[in-house]
Amino acid sequence: MSVDEAIRTKSQISRTREASAMGKLSVATRKNRELTERLGENVKHAAITAVKNAAGKEYKFAPLRLWCRENQVEETEVPDIRYGQVKSWPTESWLQVYDINLKSLFANSQRIH
Repeated sequence: MSVDEAIRTKSQISRTREASAMGKLSVATRKNRELTERLGENVKHAAITAVKNAAGKEYKFAPLRLWCRENQVEETEVPDIRYGQVKSWPTESWLQVYDINLKSLFANSQRIH
């Protein structure tokens, strides 16, 4: 094997490894996004615990539930390790009731992870 062939082979192996790593990263990123959404920590809806952890402040569910009923908006159920399932409240309810923008809130908290 000549030096040129060795360099080409090494380069090909490097490109293959890089492509494989990028593919795995893409899958991991998608899975992380799906899990985050299932846990109610995203820009579409959020559970009270997720907002509490991100904002460092307590919130009550009753005003969110009332807003949803008055506006005919459905809350979402998400898995919770303590209770099995909890309500995850829509973005608009958080904004109207508590003046919390979930996109801004979770953009800041996601940088920590």
